[in-house]
Amino acid sequence: MLEIMTIPVTPIAQNCRVLVHPETQDAVVVDPGGEGQTVAGIIKNQDLHLKAILLTHGHIDHCGAVAELRQQFDEEIPVIGPHQDEAELLTALPQQATFFGLKFSGAFEPQYVSDGQVLKLFEDASLTCLHTPGHTPGGICYYCAEERFVLVGDTIFLDSIGRTDLPGGDTQTLFASIKSKLLTLPDDTDVFCGHGDDTNIGRERRCNPYLCTL
Repeated sequence: MLEIMTIPVTPIAQNCRVLVHPETQDAVVVDPGGEGQTVAGIIKNQDLHLKAILLTHGHIDHCGAVAELRQQFDEEIPVIGPHQDEAELLTALPQQATFFGLKFSGAFEPQYVSDGQVLKLFEDASLTCLHTPGHTPGGICYYCAEERFVLVGDTIFLDSIGRTDLPGGDTQTLFASIKSKLLTLPDDTDVFCGHGDDTNIGRERRCNPYLCTL
């Protein structure tokens, strides 16, 4: 079973995750939005092997420390995701950093993923890419069927949903993504959110006030 560490980063407490295979010590970092040296220090202190960096979407608080993290390990570590439709937001990361007052550690070239693509990053667990536009055009959630969890970025939260008032956001598109890609998952699927507390699909289906009519 994968171990999942949560490291809140940036002044707005974005949940950076480190997925760890306890037997091989292979690790994957998801959404390193800031404090790259802190994240790198945890990986080094636990003698983990960083294999890849995953991105759910192109907002600065989710990918501002990508370059810094790669500099701490290997510039060739792949940056995987999000969807190609996020290219414009990724190009605008320096402007985002200025606007939100967050640090941007440098440019990078991601390997864009497609809806339904399966990533085999661990020996006995895979991640299926779910294209979930709405919060941003090219947002991706990563679903692990073997271990019943999904990394959702800012698509959905405990009792809430992602904001749609930033460039590229669209409320109806977000609702459609949640209905078709997330609410179709098993109720006992753990939902690892980009900010705040985590939840599960069943609870959000029953209790999330934004989703009760979907």
